[in-house]
Amino acid sequence: MDTSFYQKLSFLVLRIMSSFIFIAAGFNHLVHTAGAAARLQQSELSQLATWMAPAETLVILSGTGLLLGGVALLLGFKTRLAALLLLAILVPITVTVQLTNPEGLGPMFKNIAIAGSLVFFSLNGALYFGLDQVLRQNSRQIVPMSKEKLGAVLALSLVGVFSSCATTSSATQALAAQSQALAAHKYAVLISQPSHLKAAVNTAGTITAESTYKRENFVIMACGKSVEAFVKGGDMAEAIDAGRKAGVTYRVCGMSMKKFELDKSMLVDGVEVVPNGLTHMFDLQLQGYHTVEL
Repeated sequence: MDTSFYQKLSFLVLRIMSSFIFIAAGFNHLVHTAGAAARLQQSELSQLATWMAPAETLVILSGTGLLLGGVALLLGFKTRLAALLLLAILVPITVTVQLTNPEGLGPMFKNIAIAGSLVFFSLNGALYFGLDQVLRQNSRQIVPMSKEKLGAVLALSLVGVFSSCATTSSATQALAAQSQALAAHKYAVLISQPSHLKAAVNTAGTITAESTYKRENFVIMACGKSVEAFVKGGDMAEAIDAGRKAGVTYRVCGMSMKKFELDKSMLVDGVEVVPNGLTHMFDLQLQGYHTVEL
């Protein structure tokens, strides 16, 4: 059966439109790796993927594959291999992230529909108007296109490229905002007086993983006179236990302990000693902690 020019053009439209989402997703994975990794780690089925490598590594690898595969699909270059590569990335993402998506089954079925187009191209290739056809033209007798048809193909390709850029920009902004909202955060409080301990522990009880603060870690760093709050048999034993139940990590300044003539054996169990509490706070900031001093 003969295929008309516009029927051939419809395959080009399908290929270009299908490539947009992969280019946008790949760009987002590489630019906003932390947010994508956080979504993977929060998935109930994340262990199906993270046993192979850390979440950040998987996001970078998948982002590279999505971007390269999306560009290859857009250009119609090695189309079958590009479609198979994208399918190999899309299926694990769908199973580990979308299958248990709290937003419902909509995103999962969207991925299933996209997978259908990838199956089509993996079986049929670019078909028409792709680099694969250009590279094979020496072995075929090519009938030159008219100026009108050539202009239509070029115009459609340009629209596809510019639309892809616009889609990538808007999708990246939306995904960045979503990633920021979903990403877990780490907090550290520097205390200098024993009485500050209760306030810090109460704050830890409020900033939980389920709250809007999305707390992952909470460190209380004791410097100055506050190190005395962690002496065995002290008045702050109840507050210390409450902090432990809230998932608090206690650390005390070694310099301050020397100043107040304290030894590690005099401290309650589970307290970490760092050489310098102030420089340790700077280290935590470099690790992405939100810090505050009481």
